[in-house]
Amino acid sequence: MEKVREKKISSYILFVVDASGSMGAMRRMEAAKGAIVSLLLDAYQKRNKIGMIAFRNNKAELILPFTSSVELGEKLLKDLPTGGKTPLADAFVKSYEVFDRELRKNPNIIPIMIVISDFKPNVAISKDYIKEVFDACEKIAERGINVVLIDTEPQSFIKIGIGKELADRFGFKYYKIDDLSKDTIVNICKDLLN
Repeated sequence: MEKVREKKISSYILFVVDASGSMGAMRRMEAAKGAIVSLLLDAYQKRNKIGMIAFRNNKAELILPFTSSVELGEKLLKDLPTGGKTPLADAFVKSYEVFDRELRKNPNIIPIMIVISDFKPNVAISKDYIKEVFDACEKIAERGINVVLIDTEPQSFIKIGIGKELADRFGFKYYKIDDLSKDTIVNICKDLLN
């Protein structure tokens, strides 16, 4: 008999957090932060890795490369400034690049991207911010990255955000933040891992 070491497949969960001015309104950022902290703890217990991209003003940036440190994640969230415009296209492009790099190093990871935003882009990478968002999402879908969109746009008759449209077109999971508790957000991630 031969001993075979089974490699544990770990999940890499990338939080893509909208830190624009509209998120600072109506305490939406607080709800988003609460959800992320509970996911950080869950990921830590399961030995998964967590990363974070924040986007505001004119760009998205990787503020937390993949780690299993809950403390680091919490600290970055606490100090995350909000304000400015919504560079949604850049957020999706940067997320794709981060996962593409990780998947080249380790194709066995389960990539999960959780985007928390009101999905109202207003900054282009070059010129057409809506088309750029859809183009980036197409690459993400083709790469097989699991995507959860958590829409923070307030309930109203007039929908401006494009979150639902992205979910319908690319098969991403879509939730309204009003319908979610911290527990349901953690369960959404668990469903993706099973």
